[in-house]
Amino acid sequence: MNPGAENPALYRTLRDVLQRQAEVISVWFEPDAIQKRYLATEVDPNRVTPPTGPEPPRLEVHWKLTPPHDEFRIDYADPNTEFHCGWHQDDDHDDLGAAHFQYQTAAMESPDYHGVVFESESPPKLLWECCEALFDDVIPEYTTTPQ
Repeated sequence: MNPGAENPALYRTLRDVLQRQAEVISVWFEPDAIQKRYLATEVDPNRVTPPTGPEPPRLEVHWKLTPPHDEFRIDYADPNTEFHCGWHQDDDHDDLGAAHFQYQTAAMESPDYHGVVFESESPPKLLWECCEALFDDVIPEYTTTPQ
């Protein structure tokens, strides 16, 4: 496996994590099941708080195994509310540390960024941690109060 390459075995494990989320309707590989460059999901608009719709929100997971820290993006987008957020561990915002959370609402001209530190280290546990935060805290907080 080349450093920085997508790992099909890891993506299968991450797919299982996403399939266990009550809010997720379906999970698939993009661009297809052969290349497996990233995972995409369809989220049930009636299973998030507050409910949204009619279009289903989407959650995408991109993951590359790169020492010393994996690079990843876990992005949520709701086309109904124009809310977008995600956790990224990459080189885009070194001033915020190894990882950051970003969000943007329809009322904002540009995204807001915050450095984050995760409790989990393994990719499946880290994805679970982010999904739990997304559905339990982030969507209710950022889509029900003015920013």
